[in-house]
Amino acid sequence: MKKDFQHIIQVGFILISSAFIFVLISHIKNKNEVLQLETENRALFEELERSRKDFKRKLKSLEATTNKTKSPNVIELHSRDIEEMKRRGLKEPVKDIISDLKQHRELIPYEGSVGGTMNFYSESQIWILTKNWVLAYFEDGHNGGYILLEYEITNKGRIKWKTLASYIA
Repeated sequence: MKKDFQHIIQVGFILISSAFIFVLISHIKNKNEVLQLETENRALFEELERSRKDFKRKLKSLEATTNKTKSPNVIELHSRDIEEMKRRGLKEPVKDIISDLKQHRELIPYEGSVGGTMNFYSESQIWILTKNWVLAYFEDGHNGGYILLEYEITNKGRIKWKTLASYIA
C-alpha cells in the first residue's frame, strides 16, 4: 500500500509538473505573440503617424497656395470667367473691376453728409461676387452703406454698371 501511495504521489508530481510546464510554455508562447503584436502595432502606428504628418504638410501647402492665388475680393470667379474677361479687354480682371468701380461714385444713390462725399474708399471692401455682380461698401466718413451692382464687360474692355440694391447701414 505504501508503494501504491508513493506511486500515486509520483504520478501526481509528474502531472502537476507537466501542467506547470504546459502553463509556462503557453505563457511564454503568449508573451512572444504579444511582443510580436506590439511590434506590429508599433510599426503600424509609426506608419500612420508619418501619413498624418505628410497629409498635414500637404494640406498646409495647399492652403498656402490657395491663399496666394485667391484674392480676398473675389467670392466666386472661375478661371473660365477670368479668361473671358481678359478676352474682352481686361488685363487684370479683379483689379480692373475694382479700379473702374472706384471711378463711379455716381452709382451711389445717397448724398454725403456734414461735407463728406460718398465714395468707394476701401478696395478691401469691394467684393466680386460672380462674373456679373459686385457688392461694395461706400461711405462719406460719417455714414456708410452697401450697394449691390450688376456689371457687364464690353468687347472693348469697358465696364457698364447698374445698381440693383443699396442701403445705408
